[in-house]
Amino acid sequence: MDFEYEQAHQRVYDIVGELGRSRFAPRAQGYDERAELPRENLRDLFDAGLLGLSISKSLGGGGGGALGEDPLISLLVVEQAARYCLSTAQSVHIHYNAAHMVDQIGTDEQRERILRPVLEQGELLNATGSEPGRTARGLYGLQTVATPVPGGYRVSGLKNYATLADDVSYNILYAVIKDVPQPEGHIGLMVPRGAPGLVVRPHSWNPMGMRAAHSPEVELHDVFVAADNVLGAPGIFPRDHWQTKSHLSFAIQYVGASEGIFDILVDYLPKRGTAADGYAQLRLGEIRIAIDSARWLVYRAVALWRRKAFERAELFSMNAKYQAMSVAVSVMDKAAQIAGSSAFAADSPLSRAIRDLRVQTLHENLDKTAATVGKFHLGQAYDTSARL
Repeated sequence: MDFEYEQAHQRVYDIVGELGRSRFAPRAQGYDERAELPRENLRDLFDAGLLGLSISKSLGGGGGGALGEDPLISLLVVEQAARYCLSTAQSVHIHYNAAHMVDQIGTDEQRERILRPVLEQGELLNATGSEPGRTARGLYGLQTVATPVPGGYRVSGLKNYATLADDVSYNILYAVIKDVPQPEGHIGLMVPRGAPGLVVRPHSWNPMGMRAAHSPEVELHDVFVAADNVLGAPGIFPRDHWQTKSHLSFAIQYVGASEGIFDILVDYLPKRGTAADGYAQLRLGEIRIAIDSARWLVYRAVALWRRKAFERAELFSMNAKYQAMSVAVSVMDKAAQIAGSSAFAADSPLSRAIRDLRVQTLHENLDKTAATVGKFHLGQAYDTSARL
């Protein structure tokens, strides 16, 4: 199998790499200190023509996303952004996956109304299923309730980890239809900016890492959502395993962020005077080999999505995600061993990179991922949408 980039892929890789070096990296400390969304970085991606890469080519996008014509192209943006600012990568990952959903399951009217401004004006989208306590209740055990009313739904509830919530044209939020069993009653609702009753809680985002991936809590107080802002049919998200469509986008963040730590080490170790140390060389070599192994697993999974081998693609995406997360955890430990405590000033690039990556890897569960793969090979029932 040929893993060389096509011309379009190399172009995207190079553009985002240059943006990362010249703009994202120099801004990262300030965004981290302020726990502020990297809006300038996202605007840079729009100006470079990259904000619509997960939208179909027929509409003017790049054809990215798991179900798109070219699933790799949008992942390359996420990978390269993560190398220089993991919060930027997470932000564009959220936007890409939301835009891809609208493109794939929205009506023609919704695609034109919601995605055209993304392509032409740089509007952002998000999608939020998370709620306080949801991990214990299960992926679809939501407490945000949508009550049918004439012309649409009235929605009340509380969401957390709502990345981009302050900045999107539509918050895509998941709820359960009142008195409809799950998962058949699971529904996606596109709440427009400024909708009465939609409240983004101020000062509700103050984590140790990923501070610039501003992801506040969002309250819904009897918010009316018109029927033309319902995304897909009830039950479509669990039925079509939409959670699996984002596995590789998480995996490639771990790869890109690990690459960023490698870059820091290559620059720092000679300055520290330990470039000739055998243990530093050993650990750096182990890091290099591990990152490359994880990257090629992700790209192999991309090839399966591109071939529309969906069942195999979903399962192999779990393999890739597991390996990328394992590598990221190992990279952080080995980097700390050879960089030493002097590299860990609170505002140092290595300190921020490790804080961000440690927090980001906590959004997934290594054991559950591996157990899912094991269930498949033992002929047991398995669910590739399981994450936590």
